[in-house]
Amino acid sequence: MMNKKGLYIHIPFCRKICSYCDFAKRVSNDSIIEKYFDCLLKEFDFYLKKGFDYKQIKTIYIGGGTPSCINKNLLSKLFQKINALVDLNEIIEYNFEINPEDLNYELIDLLASYNVTRVSIGIQTLNENLLKLLNRGFNLTKFIDNLKYLKNKIKHVNLDLMYAIPNQTIKDLEDTIEIIKTFDVDHLSIYSLILEEKTIFNHWLLNDKIELVNEEIELEMVDIIHKLLFPTFEKYEVSNFSKKGCESKHNLLYWENEEYLGLGLSAAGYLEDLRYVNTSNLKEYFSLIEEGKFPIEELEQLELIDEKKYHIILGLRLVKGIDVLKYQERFSSNIFDDFPKIMEFINQGYIGYQDNKIFIDSNYFYIMNHLLEQII
Repeated sequence: MMNKKGLYIHIPFCRKICSYCDFAKRVSNDSIIEKYFDCLLKEFDFYLKKGFDYKQIKTIYIGGGTPSCINKNLLSKLFQKINALVDLNEIIEYNFEINPEDLNYELIDLLASYNVTRVSIGIQTLNENLLKLLNRGFNLTKFIDNLKYLKNKIKHVNLDLMYAIPNQTIKDLEDTIEIIKTFDVDHLSIYSLILEEKTIFNHWLLNDKIELVNEEIELEMVDIIHKLLFPTFEKYEVSNFSKKGCESKHNLLYWENEEYLGLGLSAAGYLEDLRYVNTSNLKEYFSLIEEGKFPIEELEQLELIDEKKYHIILGLRLVKGIDVLKYQERFSSNIFDDFPKIMEFINQGYIGYQDNKIFIDSNYFYIMNHLLEQII
C-alpha cells in the first residue's frame, strides 16, 4: 500500500461562468453555499468513521470552481476542519485556487494564518479583449500590488495561462508571457484551449460566432512558450513549468499514481484499488449526504493491469517519465513485458530510454495521447 496521500477538496461556486469552462460549477446564493459547506464537512466525517487516517495526508489542494469567492467565515470553518484532522507538520504542500479579481490583503492574510503554502491564480491572459471573450477580467495595477503582498506571505505562487484562445495572435501570447515573467512567480501552468461540449464557446462555435486557432498556429504557440520561458522555467509536465525545486507536489502525486482522497461535488479519488468520482448533481450531493451516504456516482475496482495502465498514462505526462526499476518494485513485473509497444516506440524514437527511465521525446508531446492509446 502506498503511504503518501493527497487531499483534494472541490468548491463548485463561481461569481460568473467562464466561456470555456465545463467543470462542475454554478453561480449560487448564500444559503446554498452554506448548505454545501455543511455537507462537505459531513463528508469528511464519513471517511473518518470508515477508518480513513487523515494523518497520512501529505498534500492538500482546495480547487473549484472558485474557492476564493467564498466568504471568509465559511473558508475558516473549512480550514479549521482540516486542521483538526490532518497533521500540519506532515503537510509538504497546501494549495488554494484564486481568481485574480478576488485577490486582496484580507484573503491573503487568512490563507497565511491557516498555513497555506501555495496559491494558484487563474490569469489565462492579460489581453483585455481576450479576457472579455473568456468572460473574465481584473484590474492589472491592483492585481500587481496584491501579488507583491501575496509573495511576502505565501511561499509559492502559480499562475494559470491559456493559449489557442479564439482570436488570440502570437503577439498576444508573447506580450502576456513577457509581462508574466516580470511578476517573478515560481510556477506556471499553461494549457491550450480544449473545446468542451457544454460550454459557451462551443455554442458560439456551432453558431459561427467564433473561430478556433488552427493547428499550425497552436504548435507555433507551443514553441514560443518554450523559448520565452527557458531557462528561467523548466518544463516538468506536459502543461507545467517551474523554477528549480518548485514543482507542484500535489499534482506530482497524481502523475506518480499515488493515492488521494477527493471530497465535494464531482471530486475524484483514488484509495487502494478503488477509483471513484462523486456526483456532479448538487441536489443529489445534498440528499446523499443528508441520508448518511457517500455521494459517489462512479466506482471502479481496479485489477492489477488497470493500475499499471494508469501508471503509464499518468507517468508519461512527466518530462522525467517513469522509473523502470520503481515500476518493477511496485508491480513485481517488467514494464517492457507488460507493454511491448514501449520498446517499439523507443526503437522508432518516439520514446526515450535513459538512466532506467522511459519518457516521451519532447518533440512528440503533441501526439502524446495517440502514443498512450497505442501503448495501453
